[in-house]
Amino acid sequence: MAVNLSTVVGVLAVYMLAVAFIGYYGWKRTEDTPEDFYLGDRNLGVLVLTGTVLATWFSTFAFLGGPGLFYSSGSGWLYFGLFNITGPLLIWVIGTRFWLLGQRFGHVTPSDLLAEFYEGDDVIRILTAVIGIAALIPYATIQLSGVGQALVGITGGSAPYWAGVLLLTAMVAAYIYIGGLRAVAWTDVIQGFIFIVFLGITSWFVVDWGGGLGPGFAAALDAAPEQWTYNGVTPGSWYTGALVWAMAWVFLPHMWQRMLMAKNPRVIAKTAAISGTLSLWTITFLALVIGGVGAGLMPVLPDGQSADAIVPILYAEFFPAGGVLLTVAAFAAAMSTMGSQILTSSSLFVRDIVDNGLGVEMSDERESRIGRVFIVVFAAFTLAFAMSPAGRRAIVPLASDGVALGLLFIPPTLGLLFWDEASRAGAR
Repeated sequence: MAVNLSTVVGVLAVYMLAVAFIGYYGWKRTEDTPEDFYLGDRNLGVLVLTGTVLATWFSTFAFLGGPGLFYSSGSGWLYFGLFNITGPLLIWVIGTRFWLLGQRFGHVTPSDLLAEFYEGDDVIRILTAVIGIAALIPYATIQLSGVGQALVGITGGSAPYWAGVLLLTAMVAAYIYIGGLRAVAWTDVIQGFIFIVFLGITSWFVVDWGGGLGPGFAAALDAAPEQWTYNGVTPGSWYTGALVWAMAWVFLPHMWQRMLMAKNPRVIAKTAAISGTLSLWTITFLALVIGGVGAGLMPVLPDGQSADAIVPILYAEFFPAGGVLLTVAAFAAAMSTMGSQILTSSSLFVRDIVDNGLGVEMSDERESRIGRVFIVVFAAFTLAFAMSPAGRRAIVPLASDGVALGLLFIPPTLGLLFWDEASRAGAR
């Protein structure tokens, strides 16, 4: 039994009004300067920074992709827990260094740091910006495709994929355009809370539907015993996978930029500790429960549905009325991450390609105006990509595209932080 489409539309309309109000309030508080628009005047405390880091970290990758991978891969996906520990640890170790350099030299983007260290090289600046924008496109697409799949799954197909994709794009672009970073960060706190509560409620429901934790996993083991053995998976592959994914994720521009927003290094350290604890238990443990017990409840997926849609499929089957909560949580998870990615891409384009890279002189007001235009352009491009066959791929392959590009930032960044012999030629 599917959720009535008019009910979903009504709830989302209310949610959109709430987000619009936050965007308006953020606009009233935002000065027309790049530092305020992109970094919140470098003055975020523990609550807001933790909220925006967690909300950016979670995304629909954890909301749909995590349970989906436990559903389809079983215990082989448990190394995801190492990823959720390693990432926040890197934020603490490297983020404090980014913050100190950002304060001293006024960095707003990753390109500022790399270009300044490597002898003011404009080629490095432009390459960093281009790679950064390219890496964020598949991640932004994940948010759109995840919401599209969730809406289709919970409404039984009465809401088309394109409707969820289009609605999310319009909502995110609108409140970023109006409120900048303050709107993103404040909505992240609310949306992160919604996401955590929803995952907790969903795991409780799934265990109840499965007759308990033990019987639920026993049913999954009976349905596909090969998925719950390690089958030659070595600790080395776990460590490598977790480290590679965590480093690439932290070095992606939208996460990097968050380390420049803190009020002081202590805020970064506390944020890392809280984020690591919550992401381990919320994303890994609860995703394991949902995906694992869900594999016993729904051994075979409906025709045309992928493992990424296991959460909406379970709601549609066992608790259709709860699908309204699912819809709001899916939009919250997607909006929080996509908002950060669009805003960061805007800063990379305007500051690093147009202004510093090409040497186009701009006032703060003109820079902010062009940045807002790019927000609309980037959102439209991502929308078009999400509607294409390539953009409709499974969540993890899309994420892998972004990770592959994010890895390119690691050697030159570690070089400037820890290696005296790092050179401009090597960075190029």
